[in-house]
Amino acid sequence: MKHLITTIIALGFALQAVAEPINVRVAAYEFPPYYSDTMDSHVVGEMLNELNRIQDKYLFTLERVAPNGRYFALSEKGCCDLILFEDPGWGWQNAEYRVEVTEPLLIGRERFVTMKQINRGQQFFETKGLRFGGIVGYHYPFAANEKDNRVLEEQYGIYLTHSHHANLRMLMNGRLDLIMLTDNFIQTMLTETEREQLLLSDKPFGVYKLRTVISTVKALNPEDFKLFLKQLKRQGKLEEIYQRFKIKAEPSVS
Repeated sequence: MKHLITTIIALGFALQAVAEPINVRVAAYEFPPYYSDTMDSHVVGEMLNELNRIQDKYLFTLERVAPNGRYFALSEKGCCDLILFEDPGWGWQNAEYRVEVTEPLLIGRERFVTMKQINRGQQFFETKGLRFGGIVGYHYPFAANEKDNRVLEEQYGIYLTHSHHANLRMLMNGRLDLIMLTDNFIQTMLTETEREQLLLSDKPFGVYKLRTVISTVKALNPEDFKLFLKQLKRQGKLEEIYQRFKIKAEPSVS
């Protein structure tokens, strides 16, 4: 009888161990409306809720990282397994480990933004020597995608902060002439009063396809994740999240 009880207890612990979900840490950095620690709700957080709802093999949890730390985060010694809403061209081609990417989740656009002033039009965006505000860890093609903060500030004259909101405040206070914002940030994060004060470049500076970048040196099976995305898409959950944040999915990724 004693041996039977011991066996039953051992079996119970074994079943509990089998049922324990695999923890998948999702890297997220300041990139509103996809993620910001100043937001009560954000796109990444809502997606993790849905991913955890539809399956129990994995437990998806959010891990905040610095923008320039996201590459190490997905490495073998890093803290995370994947990152959502990332363009593979944003430095991932230089990763020292293999990553896999999903089909595009969204198409994003970014454009130069300045303050409206009398007689200021689209030609202003061609002016040389403007005081431009960038964000630490972001890539700027007009600065050769340089990542070194010192080079960006000294060689390219870019003033670096840690958020779009900080840059926007400096623009509105006259400390910067020009910043770059994504269309989704402009639509979701700005008030109507703020938008009315801004002059937006008619021509997007960059168009990118936001995907999921998955590290292949971690526990998550990329094929599993792709199936989860298809399931959320089929259920209409991705579109629901996008609409909640005023994000429009284009036909090529809908």
